[in-house]
Amino acid sequence: MQKSQLKYAKTPQYLRRSSLNSQNSSSPKKKANQTQDQMTGSQLQLEMSKSQQSFRSSNSPVGHCQSVSSKTFPYPPSPTRTLQKRPSQIISKQQLQSMHERSIIKMLGLKMEAICTKTSHEKNKMVFICQYPNCEADNRLGCSYCQIEQHGNHASQNMEIQTFCKIFDDRRQQFDDLCNQIMRVPDKITQVRTFFEKLRINVQERLQQIEDNVIKSIDEELSWQPLERDLQNRVNYLSSKNIFDMTQEELTESLSFIQGKHLSEVEYIINESEKYLTSKGDQVQQSWNDFREQLEFELNTALGDNNKIQIIDSKQRKEYAQQKLQILAQKQEKYLEQFKPFQLIMNEVQEEERKIEVQKQEEAKKQTEIQKQQLIQIKKEQKQKELEQIKLKEELKKKEKEIEREKQLRTFPHTLYSQDCPHRLPCNTIPIFSCCNKAYPCTQCHGYQFHPPRISIPSYRYCMNCLEIYLVVFPTNQSVNCLKCQIQQS
Repeated sequence: MQKSQLKYAKTPQYLRRSSLNSQNSSSPKKKANQTQDQMTGSQLQLEMSKSQQSFRSSNSPVGHCQSVSSKTFPYPPSPTRTLQKRPSQIISKQQLQSMHERSIIKMLGLKMEAICTKTSHEKNKMVFICQYPNCEADNRLGCSYCQIEQHGNHASQNMEIQTFCKIFDDRRQQFDDLCNQIMRVPDKITQVRTFFEKLRINVQERLQQIEDNVIKSIDEELSWQPLERDLQNRVNYLSSKNIFDMTQEELTESLSFIQGKHLSEVEYIINESEKYLTSKGDQVQQSWNDFREQLEFELNTALGDNNKIQIIDSKQRKEYAQQKLQILAQKQEKYLEQFKPFQLIMNEVQEEERKIEVQKQEEAKKQTEIQKQQLIQIKKEQKQKELEQIKLKEELKKKEKEIEREKQLRTFPHTLYSQDCPHRLPCNTIPIFSCCNKAYPCTQCHGYQFHPPRISIPSYRYCMNCLEIYLVVFPTNQSVNCLKCQIQQS
């Protein structure tokens, strides 16, 4: 009874819950599945026990070892042998999710967990690993009973197998990272071969592209389509048509053909095409020769001397520098030889461009002078037009003033005086007397024949220029300019 209670106490809580849940389930299908699982589990345990007994009954000293795995292996054990030596039981899906891959035993397509092989430990599962360095137990892996019996004096040094697997994975990752940081001997040969393989492909592609471009440019330059096609079509058309079906224009052209007009056109086409193709052929041949020499020179200078790599140290720097300077000097001489004819061509072209530029500048100066003269002439014409317009406006204003003056004269109620009288000081206004409401230059001009003159203060006056009537506060002998005339003068 105590032993069963101890077993119940040592079993984990989730196993107890799963066993209770399986007992309380009422579904017949679940019960059938449980009985089938129990039968398969019992069969597997029988097979494992048989294989373990057969293994232990062998003459090998390893078969009499009490631990699941021996402490030392002269060579890695085979998978079949390790599977036979590991007593296990099937794992549920919930347990499988919380277990590490290395702590799971895979056999016959099933995933199982290891159990203790000791008969007194009632097939309890292996849950810990002992990390105590001076442990004297026969196996560092054990169940909860092993922890009490063999590892009780250093139980604090025990570690769960799942934690051990996770820590081992972390250490393995650190180990791999540090191993990757170790300096390796650089594989330069593969790098050099790859470089030259790519370079070879690029050079071939580039040479093929250069060849295509050269051939295309030569074809385009030598392409010539003379005008004999249209001429031949016309002659063929005339020769294939019945003479009685021809129009008058076709008959006229046939007569010109008999007279040799078309033959002379063909001879002209022959001469022109010969001239054109001869000049173009010479240009193409010269360009091809220059291009070929330049390409051969570039390839020889690029590939001639660089056929060996020189690995030097600090002592050989002087010799290496001297050698490179000699090579570069030779290349420079070759480049100068190639440079001279093109420099002559550039000098000639620049001289021609300079002459053309001088001519353009002279023509531009002439054009600017012509434009200046044209602008001056245009400004003169504009001034004349403006003066004429001003004169026209002034004449129109005068006419308008005259017309207004005539209108005012017709309707003006007072006598008009164009000159000032000698009896008073010079003034441009004529006073209007309040005694008779008539305008006189002064009192003497008014006289005393009908009534004595009388002027009120302020009095009305009218302007002798614009005939404007307005009110003033000054005596008669005071000169007062009209406000309207002042505005016009300003």
